[in-house]
Amino acid sequence: MTNAGWYPDPAGAPDTYRYWDGQAWSQMTTTTPPGGGAPQPPQAPQAPQGQQPPQQPPHQPGAPSDPASAQTVYGAVPPATPPGGYGQPGQPGQPGQPQGGYGQQGYDPQGGYGQGGGYGQPPGGYGQQQWSPTPQPGSGGGGNGKVIGIVIAAVVALVLIGIGGFFGVRALTGDDDPKRTKASDGPTSGATDGSDATAKGTDPTDQPSSTVRPTGIQCTGGSPEPAKPPATTAKAIRGGGLTVPVLPGYEADPGYAAAHSFADGVQVQFSIVIEDKWISEYAVGALSKANDFDDPETAAEIVMQCLTASDAFYQGFTGRTDLKREEVTVGGKPGYRITSEIRVSDPEVTVGGDQTTVIVVDTGSADSLGLFLGVIPLGDPDKETQLEETIEAIKVR
Repeated sequence: MTNAGWYPDPAGAPDTYRYWDGQAWSQMTTTTPPGGGAPQPPQAPQAPQGQQPPQQPPHQPGAPSDPASAQTVYGAVPPATPPGGYGQPGQPGQPGQPQGGYGQQGYDPQGGYGQGGGYGQPPGGYGQQQWSPTPQPGSGGGGNGKVIGIVIAAVVALVLIGIGGFFGVRALTGDDDPKRTKASDGPTSGATDGSDATAKGTDPTDQPSSTVRPTGIQCTGGSPEPAKPPATTAKAIRGGGLTVPVLPGYEADPGYAAAHSFADGVQVQFSIVIEDKWISEYAVGALSKANDFDDPETAAEIVMQCLTASDAFYQGFTGRTDLKREEVTVGGKPGYRITSEIRVSDPEVTVGGDQTTVIVVDTGSADSLGLFLGVIPLGDPDKETQLEETIEAIKVR
């Protein structure tokens, strides 16, 4: 993910700087960027008059500079010193040319924002390709796992908060109409029996066939930083009207919230799976209805696609197999569950990937749906049992 900062306006306006939010060019410009003049991208070519200028977003950082903020990528720890400072392009040997990866949409003064390469896919020229939330299997490099991506996302989020909030880029990936088709990968078995986290669903499928496609605002338009971060000694995490106990071997950590850019007020507990490389986590938060999260089933599918499209979570994503798709009842409230096997190509991720569960609950709030996220490594029966026990323990307040 590239560093956020002020850069010369790619549209070519003289003495004008445009804010790069780490994912796309924002609509915010200034002639007096904070901290004096803005850094100059290396060797940015000037387009001939009358032609659309090629865009050069800032250098993609490797990790934050504050060692204290270095958490595990979804499972990996970054180096102590970043290749480029805040808002600065790369130094010699570290070119400022962006790589394919999460959130690198190009700015096109003719075609609008968010038309760069897809998540985890190298762009074919800024302003030329439309962003897709569904990465191709094998796209993206092996990467550093889940840890570095989450840490970088946290740093970018802090920068955005410092300048007044998140600039939502509505990079459309399909139909932006909120009346889009509801996910229907298979028939459910009717109403649940009313007990907590009870469900009936479908058989596993290797090729999720949902016609739902998230919009950019759904994957990146949340405000994940919690209003009141949990203490590391917290006994429970809370968000979106849901409460989950902190499990043995897990620790609450507010530093992991920012990567969950699809949700609001996220609280996270994590456990190391592979040191400096891979983690397991549980998280709760809210999905804003203002971002077109309309019903639990559709919202669960959207969140799952946002996860697999994000290099902060699954760089080197190669495939998803749905194990469960089912209606559930959580704390007496209706919800929908998707559990998927998600695989990555990184040879250092010896577990191969995750078993990821998304549960979305209609808590009765007029403004949002409740989100539960459970991420455990593949092939760990003890953690699978712990996951099911945790789902049973979800409380709705």
